Amino acid sequence: MKLTRRNLMLGAMGSAAMLSFPGRSHAQDSFNFITPFTLSLAFAPVIYADAAGYYAEEGLAMNLQAGKGAALAAQMTIARQMDAGRTGGTNYIVSRVNNDAPLISIATIAQRSPFFVLSSKENPVKTIADLEGRTVGMATLGGSMEGTLDLMMTGAGASPDTVNKVKVADSAASFALIEAGRAGAFLGNTSSMIIASSARDDVEVMPIDDGMPGQVYVARPDEIAENPNKFISFLRATHRAAAEIVDAEDLTPILAKIGEKHDVTGLNNTETAQKDLHTNAQNWASKGKENILRNVPEVWERAVGLLADAKLIDKAVPASELYTNNLLDQALKA
Repeated sequence: MKLTRRNLMLGAMGSAAMLSFPGRSHAQDSFNFITPFTLSLAFAPVIYADAAGYYAEEGLAMNLQAGKGAALAAQMTIARQMDAGRTGGTNYIVSRVNNDAPLISIATIAQRSPFFVLSSKENPVKTIADLEGRTVGMATLGGSMEGTLDLMMTGAGASPDTVNKVKVADSAASFALIEAGRAGAFLGNTSSMIIASSARDDVEVMPIDDGMPGQVYVARPDEIAENPNKFISFLRATHRAAAEIVDAEDLTPILAKIGEKHDVTGLNNTETAQKDLHTNAQNWASKGKENILRNVPEVWERAVGLLADAKLIDKAVPASELYTNNLLDQALKA
């Protein structure tokens, strides 16, 4: 499949309507947030903030939903079924520029790509070009994982057309497809990478850095204008949770608190869960602790340039039009 606007765009709104999500509440103290996939420690800032009562302290009744793909998380936000959602930076930028998606990034949580290429040590993937001719498993087709993979391959002078992309669960169990010879690699998030590599010693791991804001929180500008304080409160509580995780020397109490309220993948093994959460937290703070949740201008400028060079966006736009740090700045005021 070629890397095109069509397979990176958010997709038709009709698919969103088919899912059984609760309708958006109009109560000022409610906040509906959707993660891309089943709850994992990759989404710990919102999960922990909820479990620890930080949203409640801000006067927010958090309704946390697990989605079925990063593109769908954006769709649900566009459809006003969610106040905000987490989605891939690449997908968001392409959709915003090419399709005028009524969204804006209010925060960048993963400052770099949270994805890894997993393969067998017997037939390892050590460079992105090694994926040519392979069957590669990923959680969604046409979403942020596929967009990241195709952008990386195009940038390396490799052809995405040579890759057979198949949909698999974003979990460590999908590594069994490689073991069975049904896939040559698996694209997973930080949590699935940690769990798989901790459980077995034959996993080759290659990190991905495509130069994009890895994962962002998006919301509708008109919804923000209607009640900015709700979004400020959301970011204040989320930043508090993320910073606490980043600074923690012992993550055990945080993991225990999360487990008290939410059923999260990977919590049953404390050692692996700590490694998982720590690795995710390194991403959140990879541009410095002072930039946790911040849309870093230099990163966004580079991202727009890369997408323009790859002819994935139709026009040159100022990167600063794609995000706002005003809400976060207000959230962090003493």
